[in-house]
Amino acid sequence: MTFTPKKPAVKVEDQILADFMELFDSGKLDTCWSKPWTNTESKGQHNFLTGNPYTGANPIVLQMYMTLRGQTLPMWCGYGQAKKELNCIPKKGSKAAKILRPNLIKIDLKNEDGSPKLDAAGNPDFYMKLTFKGASVFNIEDLVGLDDKGQAKLDKTIADFKTECNKEARPLDARCKAAHERLMVYAKDLKGGLIHGGDQAYYQDLLDHVVMPDRQSFVDDQEYLSTLSHEFAHSTGHKDRLNRKWLHEYRTYRGLEECCAEFTSVLVAKRLQITCNTKNHAAYISSWAKAVKNAKNPSQALMKVFSNSVKAANLIIGEQ
Repeated sequence: MTFTPKKPAVKVEDQILADFMELFDSGKLDTCWSKPWTNTESKGQHNFLTGNPYTGANPIVLQMYMTLRGQTLPMWCGYGQAKKELNCIPKKGSKAAKILRPNLIKIDLKNEDGSPKLDAAGNPDFYMKLTFKGASVFNIEDLVGLDDKGQAKLDKTIADFKTECNKEARPLDARCKAAHERLMVYAKDLKGGLIHGGDQAYYQDLLDHVVMPDRQSFVDDQEYLSTLSHEFAHSTGHKDRLNRKWLHEYRTYRGLEECCAEFTSVLVAKRLQITCNTKNHAAYISSWAKAVKNAKNPSQALMKVFSNSVKAANLIIGEQ
């Protein structure tokens, strides 16, 4: 009998990094998160069988997979779910997308002699380490019915979803107005405020203010709002907010900080139902993504970018 060693399991972080780099190498990274917002995005990336939205960094990750695979609907489910509830399975050759599930692990601290380290109260000391578990999901466009009844269910699910999204659609002006009002709530927290003037958008950490060109300098309201979200993202790193090392040591961590700000603006735009099209968006994404690729531990760096982006977006407009 010949023994064939089992291939080591690929960590979900490494798989997502590999797919991220595939997008980077394909030249599609620049436009992945800046495509025009459509009515079908109103419910966000979600499991279409349970109705539950994907949270955390998963909206960014799933948008990446949609771009890689040429998909248009933010509707996902697991293999088992599709087969059990719809009698559908993925089409031959379809690939699953990976999503992240945070997993906290308790690590007990030890003294040099190996004995348990105790805290001030005399209890065993420990810290919590954040790791990720992965799960595989398939896009609804990659499913096919095992019989006519299953295919009919699938087709009806897609048709009903599109009808509902169109029915609930809000005009662009209304969405931009609501987005501006939400962002102005956060602006009040800046000690130096929000200042308009000049031809550059930037955040000044020492003065804790954001400077933006006048609205007329931008192509449209969506470009102005997503650029403002990008600068607000930098401001979340202030010592009195998230106290982000990448902002304080900007020269060293410029690439990672800029990636964080761009992905934050993506998350904010998706939640506010506008197109994320920050000024110079294309130059930002592909240029700063090199910081992830060249990091000592690229997959860990990408997960940290995602994690920091979620924290920043939650601070700017609240959690999902």
